[in-house]
This record gives sequence, C-alpha cells and structure tokens, in this order.
Amino acid sequence: MIKQQYKFIGLFLLLAIFSACSQKRIEIKKPIKLAGADFVMDQMHKNQSTFEWFTGKAKVDFFDGKKKTPFTAQVRMKRDSIIWISLSGSVGIEGARLLLTQDSVKYINRIDKTYFAGSYEFLSDLLQTEIDFNMIQSLLIAKDFSWMDSQNLKVRLDNQLYQIESTNKRDLKKQSKMTTFAIPVYYQSLWISPESFKIQKIKIKEIGKVGKKISASYSQYKLIKEQLVPYAMSVEFDNEKGMNLDLIYSKISLNEAVGFPFSINEKYTAIIL
Repeated sequence: MIKQQYKFIGLFLLLAIFSACSQKRIEIKKPIKLAGADFVMDQMHKNQSTFEWFTGKAKVDFFDGKKKTPFTAQVRMKRDSIIWISLSGSVGIEGARLLLTQDSVKYINRIDKTYFAGSYEFLSDLLQTEIDFNMIQSLLIAKDFSWMDSQNLKVRLDNQLYQIESTNKRDLKKQSKMTTFAIPVYYQSLWISPESFKIQKIKIKEIGKVGKKISASYSQYKLIKEQLVPYAMSVEFDNEKGMNLDLIYSKISLNEAVGFPFSINEKYTAIIL
C-alpha cells in the first residue's frame, strides 16, 4: 500500500517536473562568445515565462527503480499559489490527485483509498531531500531557483551552451555547516541557450549530503501566446531508488482560469508520518 502511494507521489514530483509544440533546437554553426554571468542571468530572467495560469495534458513514462510505468497527467497551476495534478493509468481512470500550496500538501490515492493532508515533510521524506512549493514550481516551468540570485556566480561555455554555477563550493559547504534549524544549502548549475536564453538543463544538489541531487533537462519548448514554455523534459532523482521520468505534453493552455477540485472521501484512511 505504501509503495503504491509513493509511486504516484514520486511521479508528480518528477514532473518535474515539474514543467512546447516541438520547436527544434537550432544548430549553432558559429562558436558562441563567452559572456559575463550578470549578462546571461539578466537575459535569462528577461526571457522567462510570465503566465499566471497553466493547464496541460502530458504522457509520462515513470521508472521507480524497478520497472517503467506509463501514465497520463493533467496539470493545472496558478503561479506562486497552487499546483494541481491528476494522474491516470492506461485505461484513463484516475488513480491519484495532488494539491500543493505554498505551505501544504494534500494527496488522495483512489486505488488504496488513502489520503494525506499536511506539510512538505511527506514529499521530502519520499525524495530523501528537502523540497518545497517554489522548488517544484521552478522545475515544472524551467525557472532558476530564487536562492541562486544571492550566490556569486561564474559562467563558462559547455557544448555550445552557457553554463552558470556558483563560484565556490567550499564557501557553500561552510555556509551549510553554519545554518541553524537544519536549513539546507544548495549548489545549482544551469545550462542556457545562447539564442533563446531558456534553460536547457538544471542540476541542483544539497550541500553536505550524499546523493540528494536532482537533474532536469528540457529538450523542447513551444511558443504559446508569445511565451516559450517547456514541452518535453526528463528528470532524474539521485536517491536510493534511482527514479527518473520522461514527459511530453500533448496540450498546453496559458492564462485561462481553471478550478482545482479536491475533496477527501470520508471513508478514506489517513496516511500518518
């Protein structure tokens, strides 16, 4: 029962993923010129999507460490507020539903008739790393994490992409030892297109921890209402299970207000941490 619950939750978090109708990457024939980190970050922020509402339908292949399973995911989002996910199997019957806000996690498993309502501790325990709403949203929409803005950054060229990363892992390790209340410190690398300045790949790692690394790559973007949004992506979690996911959207809509239906059957059993 618990394995089935974790399977659906693990799938969502890899949607990562969180989060574009087959725009092919343009081959760059001329070598790109090295630019400063401030310039690259500024251009990336200028070209990030600004939609308030997101609705999408996606096909997902999820590997839980033992076997691969296909799913259909319905994704709804109100930026910086709510993320809603419905997961269905091959026959189209909903198996699980998830509702995330800035400070709460709600989950129902219709197969096992169980539910959870509580904090992000549930998801952090599952993924063996600290995770929150802002991190999940950033992965879904291919956005850098806000705490990267406070780090000293450097840029280099890697396979015709700009790679941005923190300048000194040693300083971050010192910071992680000095933080109170077990606040995690992360090391992040971004690979950015020199043409669109959209993120092509993200790697984040919790400093001082073995594993606890998330890698997400965005192979396709789609221009929707004058905004480039991720359409196809792959996500890997470097944890004991070795989970990974491939996702491609078949439909995306932006800035159309939607509802987030979520109710817990009184006959369902609560999941207690």
